[in-house]
Amino acid sequence: MWKYSADSASHMLLSKDMEEKVKFFQERILSWARENLRDFPWRRTSDPYVVLITEKMLQQTDFGHVRKVWQEFFKRFPTVQDLALASEEEIALILRPLGLWRQRARQLKALASVLLTKYGGNVPCRYEDLISLPGVGDYVARATLLFACGVSTHLLDVNSRKVISRFFLYPKEGSDREIAEILRLATPRDPVESRVFGWGIIDFSALVCAKKPKCYRCPLNERCSYHLAHTRS
Repeated sequence: MWKYSADSASHMLLSKDMEEKVKFFQERILSWARENLRDFPWRRTSDPYVVLITEKMLQQTDFGHVRKVWQEFFKRFPTVQDLALASEEEIALILRPLGLWRQRARQLKALASVLLTKYGGNVPCRYEDLISLPGVGDYVARATLLFACGVSTHLLDVNSRKVISRFFLYPKEGSDREIAEILRLATPRDPVESRVFGWGIIDFSALVCAKKPKCYRCPLNERCSYHLAHTRS
């Protein structure tokens, strides 16, 4: 299907079939996303502060729970400065429905404090700066770049691992390295399309390629390794 190039171990040399499969995947996910993306208030803004903090809230948390506190949170803390100067108790009170509210409050206050002191209350739009912030890992850094900064990048999380593994790699699960490289190749270079693509995989994972996949209505099923394996068996 592919092999790693000698000059760069992180880049794949694709077979013609794999190139076509990557293109098929990209086009079908984009087409599905344009018709089926879910509506969340944080998807209507590209404010880097709002996007960064929201992505932190969404970590290991159901979208529905975040929706319950989202408007109140940003009404009370509309800027980095407001969040940095608030007490942990004030922050925790609003975050209580999310669980682990004291830990979350401590992390968000620490993050806002660094943004205020080091970046003048602004959220940087460079990966190296974002990844250096307290509590910010690869996914949150890339999600901020993608959804707030207009930077095309791939998102590796539980959703994309599942979708990529099933479509491209089944019966293998695939390593994070393999999955990230496939995502890099499949992600559109256009910033607007890459944002739709990123949201598309998240929602596709929830609504179609779920724990119990709805293969009968999946627009990928004609070339999906998981579906084809189960059809033959």
